Amino acid sequence: MELLLLLGIGIAAAGIVLSGDDDEELVTVVIPEPPGPVYGQEGEDELLTGSDEGETILGNEGDADTLDGGGGNDFLGFGAGNSVTGGDGADRFDLIGGGSAGTVIEDFDPAADRLRMEETHQEVALYQTEDGTGLRLVETQGMTTVLTLNNLSLEDGQTLDVEFFGAHLDDGPYTVSFDAPSDSGPQIIDAQRGTDGDDNLAGTAGHDVIFGEDGADTLTGGEGNDSLFSGSGSVHYPDSYNHYPGDLTQVGDDGDLLEGGAGDDHLWIGPGTTATGGAGADSFHAFANVYNAGTPAAEITDFDPAEDQLMIDFPIVAGFGSLPSFSFEDAIAGLSVTYDAGQDSTMIAMDGIAVATLPGDQSAISIAFHDDYSTDEDRWRDASGNVISAEQGATASILLTAQQDQSVLGTNYDAVPA
Repeated sequence: MELLLLLGIGIAAAGIVLSGDDDEELVTVVIPEPPGPVYGQEGEDELLTGSDEGETILGNEGDADTLDGGGGNDFLGFGAGNSVTGGDGADRFDLIGGGSAGTVIEDFDPAADRLRMEETHQEVALYQTEDGTGLRLVETQGMTTVLTLNNLSLEDGQTLDVEFFGAHLDDGPYTVSFDAPSDSGPQIIDAQRGTDGDDNLAGTAGHDVIFGEDGADTLTGGEGNDSLFSGSGSVHYPDSYNHYPGDLTQVGDDGDLLEGGAGDDHLWIGPGTTATGGAGADSFHAFANVYNAGTPAAEITDFDPAEDQLMIDFPIVAGFGSLPSFSFEDAIAGLSVTYDAGQDSTMIAMDGIAVATLPGDQSAISIAFHDDYSTDEDRWRDASGNVISAEQGATASILLTAQQDQSVLGTNYDAVPA
């Protein structure tokens, strides 16, 4: 009888009649079926609920799905636009894709639950919500909220642990501990969408995000770690692994003046932009396929390779509206760094097309290439094409990154910060 009972437990059936010898009493063993995954239907806004058992519940990115785990220790996989409640138990929340302002967890408990986010190579910061009743994780490039944690606050000394995962990570998932935020984020200063005026926009003593939009604008960050966006061109990666609807980055070609001021600033530069980082370790961001033979290079006036970084993204597959793409190998072979003694400046060009000039002789500057879409071991290279480590590449003074698809759109269709 004992043997038969053990065999019966190995069979996932709701009811099994087992018998031993002919003279023994029949025994009925009822074994509940384990709860199966609950899937949302793509394109449908659904309520997906669990039970008192631990379940797997999966929403759909872009749908207004509501996930409710109920009791038990649940796994909840969700995407942009989903609203999620874990319920009782120690739950695991996995945000798949880039998230959005409407992506919400209602009852996250840092002491019991686990939060994971897909790594998208975008810097993320933690701020309070505007009303102070929750927390929000914000992609700092465009100050876009990717996930809101309602009904949650942290005291001084407490942290929020977030695990980042992705197939492209060299060393597997990693965890970031965010300190308790003291405010709802930096001030956002934005020229009106769709205008073509020449604006003069100045930041505050804090951390500012300034959008210039169209026109020959002057953007001044002042003190603090500021982000200055030169124009209204939206660089879009529709099909890269991070599943973003758009990697929204403002670059313009109207001859903007960007001055970061004190602090570690991020300046997005386009053709004809003149950029001065100021004091601090600054990063300058450019996109190779907004340039062509007829556009002027961006000028960086105070680049210091000991602390600053120039980041150039380029497409390895042409997207809608983009200029010709590069292969990873061709990009390495086509990069040139040329010092002009008469101008005392160094030209950075790709395939003969000028992208940016740096002050002084920068011909010995450190350079790295990264294939952001690839998971191959050789996705990090130096200027000679030799394989290097991710650590070496990330600290190079010039970092050129290949993206799978890239198109440059002339207007902001969804770039409003949230």
